[in-house]
Order: sequence, then C-alpha cells, then structure tokens
Amino acid sequence: MFKSISLKIGAMFVLLTISVIILIGTFMTDTTDRYYHDEFKKINSIVFSDEYIQSLCSNIGSDNDSQKIYSSINAFSGQLGIDSFRNFFLLDGKSGRTVGTFTSNTDLATNLEISPNIITAMSGEIGDEVLSEYSYMDYAVPLEKNGEVKYIVYIKDSKEESNTILRNIFTIIIQALLLGICISLVFSILLSISIISPIKSLTHKSKKIASGDFENTIEVKSPDEIGQLTETFNNMASELKETLSAISGEKEKVETIVQYMTDGVIAFDINGTIIHINPAAKKLLGLSDDNQYSFDELFRDHEVKIGQILYFKNFEALERVINRDGREISAYFAPFKNDDKVGGIVVVLRDITEREKLDKSRKDFVANVSHELRTPLTTVKSYTETLQDCLEDGTIDKDMFNSFLKTINSEADRMTRLVKDLLLLSSLDHSMKDMPKTPVDISSLTMSIIERLQHGAKDKNQTLLYEPTNELPMVYGNSDRLEQVITNVITNAMKYTPENGKILVSSVYIYDSVTIKVKDDGIGIPQKDLEHIFERFYRVDKARSREMGGTGLGLAIAKEIIEAHDGEISIKSSPGIGTEVMIRLPEYIDKENHD
Repeated sequence: MFKSISLKIGAMFVLLTISVIILIGTFMTDTTDRYYHDEFKKINSIVFSDEYIQSLCSNIGSDNDSQKIYSSINAFSGQLGIDSFRNFFLLDGKSGRTVGTFTSNTDLATNLEISPNIITAMSGEIGDEVLSEYSYMDYAVPLEKNGEVKYIVYIKDSKEESNTILRNIFTIIIQALLLGICISLVFSILLSISIISPIKSLTHKSKKIASGDFENTIEVKSPDEIGQLTETFNNMASELKETLSAISGEKEKVETIVQYMTDGVIAFDINGTIIHINPAAKKLLGLSDDNQYSFDELFRDHEVKIGQILYFKNFEALERVINRDGREISAYFAPFKNDDKVGGIVVVLRDITEREKLDKSRKDFVANVSHELRTPLTTVKSYTETLQDCLEDGTIDKDMFNSFLKTINSEADRMTRLVKDLLLLSSLDHSMKDMPKTPVDISSLTMSIIERLQHGAKDKNQTLLYEPTNELPMVYGNSDRLEQVITNVITNAMKYTPENGKILVSSVYIYDSVTIKVKDDGIGIPQKDLEHIFERFYRVDKARSREMGGTGLGLAIAKEIIEAHDGEISIKSSPGIGTEVMIRLPEYIDKENHD
C-alpha cells in the first residue's frame, strides 16, 4: 500500500499520535464521568444518614406530614446541590407517584419515570445505584412507618453539568489530536529526510555499479547504522570491482584458450541451441559462420540423442566417434550444471583420422600374422598324428610319448583358437559397420542362450537364472553377433565362478535402451585390471586363463560387436565378491512407421 518509506514513517507517527490521544481522552472522560457519579452518591449518603432518615420518618402520620418532610429536606437543599439540573421529589411509597409538587417543572413532576432505584426504595432499601446507561443520576430513600414504606425521598440529576464538561473535554481532545497529527507529520518528514537521503545515495550508487561504474564512493555522514551501512556498501563495491576484474581476466584467458585450441568445443543449452562454438569446431564439422545450428542438426539420431546426455545419471560423459566428410572425429558429450540443475551440454571434438589409420594398420598386421601362423599349426597337428601312429609300433616309451603328444595337441588347439579369434577381430574391424542388421528379439535370444547353457551349469552345480524386469523392445543388429557376445559373457561368468555358485542374468528397458546384466559371485577381478579388461590379449591371470583355454580376445571381440551396434559394455567387479557385466543396446525404432 505504502511504497515510500516517508509515507510509512508518517503513517506510523500519525497512528501513534491518534492512539495516544484517544487513550488519554478515553481515560479522562471515563474518570470525569465516574467522579460525578461517585460525588453524587457520596453527597446523598452523607445527608441521608440514619439519624436524619429517622427524623424524617417521625413526621409521618402528623398533619401535613408531606409538607413537613419537604420543608426538612429543603433545609439541606444547598448540601444536596439542588439547582435547575438537580431536583428532589417526595413520592408515594406504594405507587411511586409524586405527592404534591416540589419543583417548578410541572411536566417533570407529573411524568416522573419509575427508575430501578425507586423500585429498590419501594422495597424498603435505599436505591443508590448509579447506572451509566441512563441519561440521569438518581437517589431514592424510603421513609417507613410501622414497617411500611409511606414516602420516598427521590433526588434526580439530569447530568447536564457533567455532559457539558465532557463535551468540553472532547473538544480539547479533538484540538490536541489535530495539533498532534500536525506535529507528527513534521517530525516524520524530518526523520524521513535523515533516513531517505543516504538510501537514495545508495540506490544511485547501486545503479552505477550495475552499469559498471565502481569509481565513486558514498560519503559517510554519520556513525549510526545508516553510516555503517554506507561504509559497508563502499567496501562491497570495492571488493566487487576486484572480483569482477579477476573474473573478467579469467574469462578472457579461457576464451583465448578455447578460441585457439586445436580441439573443437561447442556448448549447447538444454534446448539444443548453440551457446558458444570455437573456430576449430566449425572447421571440423564444416560449418559456416552465417548459419545457426541446433544439436539435432549437428549430430544424427543414430549417433547420439540430447536426452541420453542431459538425463544420464551422475552427469557422466558420453563418447562417440562420428564421421564427417571421410574424417573420423571423436566427440565427448558432457552435461554441465547450472544452480545444481542440468544447464546444457559441452561437446569436445577431436580429429582422430590419423590415429584410426594407424590403428587399422596395426590390426591388419595382426591379421597377417594370424594367417601366417596357420601353416605351422597344421604341421604341428600332422606331426601329432604321426607320433600317435608310431606309438602303435612300440618304438619309444609309451608314457613319455603320449605325454608329448597331449602337450603338442593341446598347444595346437590353443593356437588354433587364437588364430580364429584374431581372424574374427580382423573381420570385425573391416566389415562390422557393413554387417547385415535386422530387428532382433533380444529377450528370446537371451532366453535361448540360457536354456542352452543350463546343462553346463548343472555339471558344476551352478545356479543359472534369467530374470527380466519388464518387457523388452526389439533391438537393431546382427543376431549371430549379439548371440556370440551374450554367450561369451555368460560362459566367462560360469568359467570363473566356483561350484555351487550363482549366475544371475537380468534385463531391463529404460531410457530408450535395453540393458542385459550378467552378475556372478565368482572370483572377481582386481581393480587395477578393470581398465585394461577390454584390451586385446589382456588376461588378468595368464596361467589360469591359459589353463581354461582363454586367449584374451573374448571381451575385446565383445566390445567391438557391441560398439558396432551403437551400444556399450561395462564391467564392475570386486575380488572374492563377484563380477557384473552390463550390455546396453539402443531400442529399434521403425522410422517409416514412426514418421
């Protein structure tokens, strides 16, 4: 209601003045009225003492008794304060009517009102109650003879005198109220000026600070709270100037670094609109300076969706490799916070074309080596068969001969598996992107794998369970390759889980993705080995892996296949507790029906 401090102060002073004057006026009028009531009652009680009432009663029954009583009372008219406003009457004790006329006001005597005090006197008691709700004060004294009320002496005051005084008091209160309001307004104006003046200075200075002017300070005119506030504001302005200067310097440094760094950097808001983009990013993506681009225009749906990053738990970064004009670009997508909420996405782009070429050359070398190994492996296999034939001739010790044969045969089989895995990796590297893909019922595929592996689990007294959380949609991929990955992960869990162990396979559909989780209570993987577990030829325990027939390529192959399906595979493990492998695949969207 009051937007100005001066109006609030003025209103407060005026209300305070009105409250005080009304309180004083109420007290004065109430005290004055009560004084007149008490004084009227006191005078009458003094005059009409018991002795005087007895003397009046002694006249009852004589000739002209009413006249004698009147004459006796009239002798005390001065003490009773009888005047034009206060009269006394002699009333009949039974009817309450006037006996004779003892006042010049005939109408008053004739039309006398029967008050509560008269009724009290008619019952034989003195009626001395002063009632504020009546417009008069009265006093009634009964005169008895032989226990019967014969006459009533009745004193009645019209309150005209007290009302006149009360009106004068009220007039004085009104005058004092008006004068007090005027004085309050003057004081409120003076006080407002002393308070508002420094506040206006603070407001003016705040506007200058908002526009970037930190030079001028406000003069401190008093040591009171306003002065302390002014001094604090000056200090704050100085600190703010230094802070903004430091922030501006850091901002310029960051902008310079981002502007001239070789990696591309793009910042998007939550709606996918570009907030900032450096020249390197424009060059990598082939963008012009004139056009405005959105997230969906720069990155295709099959590469990454903005919802995958914005609502990924724990603000985790997402990495994708995208192809632009024949160049391989590594893109890191990371959400950033703004007031503890997702504020947008930062994308860092790096040209990895040359690195991919070198990696491809290395993989080609492995493939060539694998091909070259097949010939000696075949030779070893044929020698093994020859030695087994010689055993039948009995030319050498059979036990030693058989031991050599088993060793050679075992190594040959292991090398054969190694070559097959290397060839598979080579095949995946060359043709994974072009592999035939169709909609795959991943739930049925997983269930069939579980049924096929149940026999092997029973041989080791292991519990192999499949628990789908909800109904899974179709995924888009190569059924054979996906079956190979899931089989490899489950068989690994069975292989490294002791007898009577448990392997739980579960699935869930959430955030447009299908997740297959394989969890066991086996020997687990040390933390230091987890980051290398998907590298080729890497084995946690080489002796144990070789004993179980492992080549160190199974998980590397699995990762290649899953990433070729735009999915992810990850491992969590603790030694002695177990291992958990998660495979996440995007759901299949029928674009024709979807559109």
